[in-house]
Amino acid sequence: MTHAEDESLDLRQRRTRQSLVRALEELLAEQTFQSLSVTDICQRAMVHRTTFYAHFNDKQELLRYLLLGVERRCVETCLPKDWSGEARDYFLTAARNVLDFFQSRRSLYRACLRSGADIDAHVLEDQAAEDLVQLLSQPRFHTAFPDSDPRITARFYTGAMLSLLRWWLDSEDPVPVERLIAHLEHFIPAL
Repeated sequence: MTHAEDESLDLRQRRTRQSLVRALEELLAEQTFQSLSVTDICQRAMVHRTTFYAHFNDKQELLRYLLLGVERRCVETCLPKDWSGEARDYFLTAARNVLDFFQSRRSLYRACLRSGADIDAHVLEDQAAEDLVQLLSQPRFHTAFPDSDPRITARFYTGAMLSLLRWWLDSEDPVPVERLIAHLEHFIPAL
């Protein structure tokens, strides 16, 4: 279900979805995704199984919905709004914001990795790349990247950033954000 479709739901339906997402997040911190059943999720959310199936086909779809919600909140909160500066500074600011965003959600991300649920992380990558394509297609970025295809550039930066995030969040001794940003300054060319 897309964000627009989600907004068409009434308040009760939105609350039910939020309750199911919270229940899945809590359960992922306690056990593996594979060991979870729809019944477990429904009991934690205090909703009936038929209510679950009115919203999602299976627990995999609920996980995708959770991940898309995380990605949507990341885009809404991490990408600078009304940016008028240099393209390079935009990307570095966005990278810092993304690192801060995921650092505060480290336990959920690690639970997904431990659970094997990271196989659906491609949902995040695909959506993030599409959002970046839209951004890079805007005139202010097109002038900074006049000869580049926004689809290729978006996939390159999204893949690199998500790989870095995965490694950083899964590390037992994560590198400080400032050190990561200092390295990113070397990788993002002057635009």
